[in-house]
Amino acid sequence: MAEERYSTDAGEEDIERVRLSMLAAACDPKTFALLERVGIGPGMHVLELGAGAGTVSAWMAEQVGPDGRVMSTDIDLQFHEDMPDNVIVRQHDVENETLPAAHFDIVHARAVLQHVPSRAEVIEKLLAALKPGGWLVLEDGQFMGFGEQSLPEPYATIHKIIASGSMNEWHDPNYGLHILGRLRELGCTDLDVIGEVWAMRPGEAGGEWWFLALERAFPRLVEVGMVTQEDADTALAQVREPGFAMISTTSIATIGRKPV
Repeated sequence: MAEERYSTDAGEEDIERVRLSMLAAACDPKTFALLERVGIGPGMHVLELGAGAGTVSAWMAEQVGPDGRVMSTDIDLQFHEDMPDNVIVRQHDVENETLPAAHFDIVHARAVLQHVPSRAEVIEKLLAALKPGGWLVLEDGQFMGFGEQSLPEPYATIHKIIASGSMNEWHDPNYGLHILGRLRELGCTDLDVIGEVWAMRPGEAGGEWWFLALERAFPRLVEVGMVTQEDADTALAQVREPGFAMISTTSIATIGRKPV
């Protein structure tokens, strides 16, 4: 079931809450710039898919004002913060549940589609939820090459395992490469792509979102015998050493407009 794929195991809530805050600190300014670029403004109806803690939804609420509406959805709302009055919060499974047709001026999703098995069909569903002339803003990743960078052992070997996404066969860590083509197939106009990499360092939001994910993943790797506990402990110490830096994944933001 979808809820099982995206759930947080008992005992991991605190790590995940901090990880989401780090992800927001690292990524929200770039997301806000993208949404400003497509013209978010007063009175609009917008959708934030996979809202997480809701930081983007809260910012959207300020931009659309009291006459606008934000629908903030996630399959798991346990980390979603309280929202302003013009935000509608919904627990929603985008694969299996409907969205209102031709309703939104902007639909945004960040780091969502790579985790959705029927991702190509979901993009079509998101496009159908847009008004004519509305904007899709879809941020996703490219992990290709991320696992091949030079890193100290044993972290280098462990990093290759995790970066491949091989623990979940339904996960596509490189789906950011395919969104532009999908929007082209669906007839979107005004297509554009913005990509970025950065240095990931301990103690900085741009790195901690990943290092905290390692803390969650390592016990599973140890449990199934892919990694020893000693190597896992050493790897975590390596990525938290002062001065450590590594290259991030490639963040790919794809923008497209629904034909009028």
